[in-house]
Amino acid sequence: MKILRLSIKLSLLLILVLVVNVFALTYTVKTGDSLDKIARKYGVSVKDLIRENNLKKPYIIRPGQKLKIPEKKRYSGFIKYKVKRGDTLSEIAQKFGVSVKEIARLNNLKKPYRLKAGQILKIPKKYSKSKKKSKVEAYRIYKVRKGDSLIKIAKKFGVSTKEIIKANNLKKPYRLKAGQKLKIPIKYASNSKRYKTRKTKSKRDYSYSYCSRKYRVKPGDTLSEIAQKFGVSVKTLKKINGLKSSTLRVGQILCVKKVTKRVYRGSSGRIVKTRYIKYKVKPGDSLIKIAKKFRVYTKDIIKANKLKKPYHLRVGQVLKIPKKVVTYVRKPKREETYIESREETYSVSRHKFGFIWPVDGEVINPFVNNATMRHLGIDIQADCGAPVRAAERGRVIYAGQSIKPYGKLIVIRHRNGFSSVYGHIGNILVREGQRVRKGQTIGTVGELNEGICGIYFEIRKNTKPLDPLVFLSKNK
Repeated sequence: MKILRLSIKLSLLLILVLVVNVFALTYTVKTGDSLDKIARKYGVSVKDLIRENNLKKPYIIRPGQKLKIPEKKRYSGFIKYKVKRGDTLSEIAQKFGVSVKEIARLNNLKKPYRLKAGQILKIPKKYSKSKKKSKVEAYRIYKVRKGDSLIKIAKKFGVSTKEIIKANNLKKPYRLKAGQKLKIPIKYASNSKRYKTRKTKSKRDYSYSYCSRKYRVKPGDTLSEIAQKFGVSVKTLKKINGLKSSTLRVGQILCVKKVTKRVYRGSSGRIVKTRYIKYKVKPGDSLIKIAKKFRVYTKDIIKANKLKKPYHLRVGQVLKIPKKVVTYVRKPKREETYIESREETYSVSRHKFGFIWPVDGEVINPFVNNATMRHLGIDIQADCGAPVRAAERGRVIYAGQSIKPYGKLIVIRHRNGFSSVYGHIGNILVREGQRVRKGQTIGTVGELNEGICGIYFEIRKNTKPLDPLVFLSKNK
C-alpha cells in the first residue's frame, strides 16, 4: 500500500510540473488582444512570437487560440569552468555575474548543490554590448636593442604590453631579438605619458619626446665631465635622466640630448598625379576592353594617345594608358622642436618648405608601390661625378655603405616628419649628425647600374614612402 501511495504521489507531482510548464510557455488569447500587446506583456518581439507559432499573414488571432510564448534569449552560449577546492556555487555565480539557479539548470544540478574539485561546470555567457576600443591613430617603428624587454619598451612609449603584443601579433613567451622591428601604437589620449593631446581647436594636436643621443658611462667618468664633454649643464643632465644624485655606475646609459616635439596638425591634403603605362595592342582588343582591363575611361585613352574616329586599333600598336595615382598627405599647420639638453628652442615652421631636384638628370625608373611591384623611389640618370645636392635643409642621420642594395647611402631628416634618401653615391661629402642647407653638395653621382651613372632618390613621410615626383619642383 505504501509503495502504491508513493507512486500515486510521484505521478501527481509529475503531472503538476508538466501543467505548470505548459501554462508557463503558452497563452490563451483573450478578446481585445493583439500580437503587439502579448509580445510587450511577455517581453519578447512580435517576430519571435510569429516564428514560434508559425503564423502566416495577415497574422489574425482569435479569442481562445493558444499561443506559444518564446523564451527570452539571455545568453550567447556558455564557458567552461573547472571547480577548485573550497569553491561554492554561490561564489562561482557571483564571480561570473549570473544566478545560482541558472548554473544549476544548465548543469542539471540538484540540491544541496555539492561540488567536487576538478568538476567541469558550464557557466552561461550573457550577451554584452561590445565596448568601443580606444582608437590607435598611428604606429611608430622601434628597433629592439640589447637588454630590451616588452615592459621596458611599453614604459618608454607610455603604452601597455598588451597593445604592443596585439599590434605585432607576438606569441608567448614574447622573446625579443636585437634589431627586431616593433610597431608601437601612438594613441592621442589624455592619459598617455608620452603622447599628450593638447586642448586646442584641433583634437589631433600632440607632443612627444625622444632621446636623440646617448652615452655609455666608462670607468673614471663623472657627471660634470660628461656634462662638459657634451656642452650641457649637470642640472639638465640629471633632469633628463631622472637622477637624484651624481653617482654613476660603469656601463650606465645616459641620455645627453633629449628632444621634445609639438605637432599642431592641420587637414589632410589629396595629391592626384597621372602616371602612364605602356600597353601593346593584342588580337581582339578594343578600346572598351582595354579601358575595362585597366579600369580607366575610354575618353582618357583617346586623349592620351590623340586617337581620331573611328578609333581603329592595330595589333602591335603601343598605347599610353593614363592611371591616376592619389596620395594623401597630412599637412601639419606647425611643428615645433625643443632641445631640452640645450638652452635652444626653434620653430621649424618659420622657413619656406619644399624639395628641389638632387641632381640634374632624367628619371629612368619611376616610383611604384602596388601588389605586383615595389620600387619605393626614383632612379635619376646623371653624369658620373656630378654634384648631389640636399633636396631640403635638415640633419644627416646616416652616411655610409652598410646597406648593400643602395651602395653608398645618405639619409637626411627634415622637418614635418619628412626624410630624403640618396643611394648609389660616388663620394660622400657629409658626416652623420651634420646639419645641411637646401642645395648644399652632399656627395657625387656614382654608378646606378652597369654602365649607367645616376642616383636612387626617395622621399618618406614618417617612414611611409611617397612618390618624389609629386613633391619635387618643376624646375630642375
